[in-house]
Amino acid sequence: MAKDEPSQTVTELNACVSTGHRPSAKETTFREWVVENQIGISLTILSMLLAIHHLYPSLRPYTTPFFQLSYYQPSQGVYIQGWDDIYFVLSSAIAFTAIRAIAIDWILRPLALHAGLKRKASVRFAEQGWMWLYYAFFCTFGMYIWSHSYYWMDFSAIWNEWPGRGVSGMLKWYLLAQLAFWIQQIFVINVEERRKDHYQMFTHHIITSALLSSAYIYSFYNVSNVVLCLMDIVDLLLPTAKILKYFKYELACNITFGTFMVTWLITRHIMYPRLCWSIFKDVPARMSYGCYSGTTAEMISTDGYPDRLTHLFYPFLDLDGPICMNRTIKWIFLSLLLALQVLSLIWFTMVIRVAVGVLRTGNAEDTRSDDEDEVETSKDGAIGNAPISDNTNIEWRRSNGSSTVRPRTRGRVRLGEQSDRKALLGRIGCDKPT
Repeated sequence: MAKDEPSQTVTELNACVSTGHRPSAKETTFREWVVENQIGISLTILSMLLAIHHLYPSLRPYTTPFFQLSYYQPSQGVYIQGWDDIYFVLSSAIAFTAIRAIAIDWILRPLALHAGLKRKASVRFAEQGWMWLYYAFFCTFGMYIWSHSYYWMDFSAIWNEWPGRGVSGMLKWYLLAQLAFWIQQIFVINVEERRKDHYQMFTHHIITSALLSSAYIYSFYNVSNVVLCLMDIVDLLLPTAKILKYFKYELACNITFGTFMVTWLITRHIMYPRLCWSIFKDVPARMSYGCYSGTTAEMISTDGYPDRLTHLFYPFLDLDGPICMNRTIKWIFLSLLLALQVLSLIWFTMVIRVAVGVLRTGNAEDTRSDDEDEVETSKDGAIGNAPISDNTNIEWRRSNGSSTVRPRTRGRVRLGEQSDRKALLGRIGCDKPT
């Protein structure tokens, strides 16, 4: 029995320790680890590619497509499509992940805290600040391309050069970078804490990426440029209004919100339907139905239906093969664009409800007051670069002077009986640029 005493004593000590009041450490999941290390993971991948590119010259034909546009045609001074474009999109998506995390964690959030915003408000500001930076650049860049094109404000001219595969370097980079951004958004919403509208946003990002990639493969460069410009200008104004709200510039916030509404109406419900009408009316007139050569862009057959379904995938299967245009293809793209218009109408209805509240009170207030920062538990904070709660939501409502803090359910959007008074703008337009 004497030999058993030491082990018995150890057992008792372990029991005492295990029944203590020390909190047990929560095991980090793989998803949380990825979120916490977005910067390191992204920069490591890019650094490895750069190292291989510079240290092993024999491998540069395989690494160059990750860092520069491929398929330049010196004789024509344009670029064409090719499978190596996929590598550029992938590396750009990784770069967006790093840039977003660096901007939020190292620049925007410290700036907000230095300016006096509380913890939760600083997270919200950082998220919206990143969206503002992205759309400010790409909206300006896209408008520059459109305004210097032959189809500026002439929707019927968009279809003149189809199915020519040549595209300028600026337009190719613009389209591939936009596609990379939305692929990166698919990654973000799946690794960060899932929100109530996860599947809605996931579906939206999938459709957006599919539209951009399909339009690129079908050489619909010009219409992609126009659609993105019409959407991005709205997506720039909404983060602007939110940022002004966080810094309590009420008048400027309300003026920006009014500009946001007018711009939304003009771009998404006047100009965008005109573009859809141009697809319906002008495509048959400017694009003769039939099949064209993928290399010379010359018509090789007046029959737009060489088979039942395979011709729809000709451009995907062989970029140098034939590309066909017929009523089915026209209606596939048109139907998807019209579906986005239906969604925009639903969102605009929510915007009008917000406007009614602003006109009644003359003031806009975020119901998640900064006082909530002190009462929210740590699980509602931010994990690494990604806030768990939906910090992009702005609620515009009547200010009654009450300082009562109402309990929130992680800032999720509710569209039930409270939708008349609470129109949350975080998911209106801001995450739906196309």
